[in-house]
Amino acid sequence: MGDYLWRQALACTWHIPLSHRGVSGHGTQNFLWQNGPVYIMDNHRAAWWCWLRHLVPGEPIDLFHIDRHTDTLTSNLPLWKQSLPTQMHGVSLQDYLGYRTEVHGFDTVTIRWDNYLSLFLEYEQANLGSVFFATHGDGDAPNLLSGSWRDIVPWELPANFDFYLSQGNNWIVNVDLDYFFCKMDDGSCQRFLAEAYVRDLCFAIKKNLDNGRIKVLTICLTPDDDGFSGGWASAETLCAEVCQYLGIQDFQLPS
Repeated sequence: MGDYLWRQALACTWHIPLSHRGVSGHGTQNFLWQNGPVYIMDNHRAAWWCWLRHLVPGEPIDLFHIDRHTDTLTSNLPLWKQSLPTQMHGVSLQDYLGYRTEVHGFDTVTIRWDNYLSLFLEYEQANLGSVFFATHGDGDAPNLLSGSWRDIVPWELPANFDFYLSQGNNWIVNVDLDYFFCKMDDGSCQRFLAEAYVRDLCFAIKKNLDNGRIKVLTICLTPDDDGFSGGWASAETLCAEVCQYLGIQDFQLPS
């Protein structure tokens, strides 16, 4: 039995139970759920904390980021780092979410949904192996050396994902459901990638969870009503579809 299938027998954990379907913004974490190496959240900023729980310090890391945005904002990177410990392994979730920085006279959370990945890359650059970004090109370029990462366009992804993962053995796979949506002329966000696209990608993810090649999978809804996944209802509908194809049967947000 695959490692992930074995872990599915464990009870799921609500690190942050959903109290209401509120605004996530850049700093509010409305929920965080885990079963084994799989995490589901509303705000992507918690992803780095989830990864740290499955990574061994100094061990090589492979990263596959699937997201409308790069999430690698670097505008205040030195300032953000000053408010964080030199070693992030072992930091509690409360501390992780609570770090704060004063930027241009404004006090704000340090780890946000647009910089958690640039901070991760800054901390782990010496341990990075294969790195793939499948995005819509929104956001700052990754804070990595040119040629050290590969950009994947949407039509390449489902048919080649399994092959890409064969180029590493210690994968973080990081998915934001806003990747499957686009902005329409009326300003709304609508899903534009078909169910077959999602199915084939999820089947490839599941295969590599089962064989242990994926060490940790993080899934983010980005569900704000004026956000990039069309609101809570559409984000939850797609999340249910993703869970179905991944074989995740025990995740459900309260009604």
